[in-house]
Amino acid sequence: DLGEYGEIPYHLIDIADPACEEYNLARFCRDAYPAIAGIAARGKLPILCGGTALYLAALLDGYRLPGGRLPHRDAGLPRERQNPEGEESFLPPFELEPLLLGVYYPRAEVHRRIEARLDSRLADGMIDEVRRLHDEQQVEYRKLEFFGLEYREISRYLQQECSRDEMRDRLLHRIRQFAKRQDIFFRKLEREGHQIHWLRAGREPEPEELIRLFLADLPLPAPVLRMCDTYYGRK
Repeated sequence: DLGEYGEIPYHLIDIADPACEEYNLARFCRDAYPAIAGIAARGKLPILCGGTALYLAALLDGYRLPGGRLPHRDAGLPRERQNPEGEESFLPPFELEPLLLGVYYPRAEVHRRIEARLDSRLADGMIDEVRRLHDEQQVEYRKLEFFGLEYREISRYLQQECSRDEMRDRLLHRIRQFAKRQDIFFRKLEREGHQIHWLRAGREPEPEELIRLFLADLPLPAPVLRMCDTYYGRK
């Protein structure tokens, strides 16, 4: 979707070679903080947009990522969880003071939008994108499976493990499941004290007014809804 960006500068897109590099939470944290600091140093407002809730939480909560190899079990030292690269330990260089805005739709509308987006992406060449990654950039199917749901299911289709319709329906089901897990993660962030301003259809309350108050360091109104208080089941 880079064609939609126009003159808006972006960061941390197309920064890893899919054929030979691994990109994970540890690398993201190491890349994100310098990008945020550089934007702020130029007098601009950094915007963290979209992405997996875990990656946003890593910055909001200042995840500390122990590095290096695990000590031997007989060394008598704590065996903390290590990052997968075995690099030096990572400590957040600064804390963020964020304004959190989220786009809210009722669950039925979320499901409808997911289906429409999936069908649009399939029609716009997503299958060809995965095919080029494998055929032209020599990315193995085994590795493509770790790139996300779409790459995993389309790789199965390209290997003739399922039909196109089966791939599409399975992918739709799994993306909806993923959206539900993201919903649960954002509810967790709210319960842990992060105030998220959910915007109905992205417009209500007026996001520009919230941003104006935030930049002027003025009090913000209470969120109009909390995801962790929203119940989707039958009453």
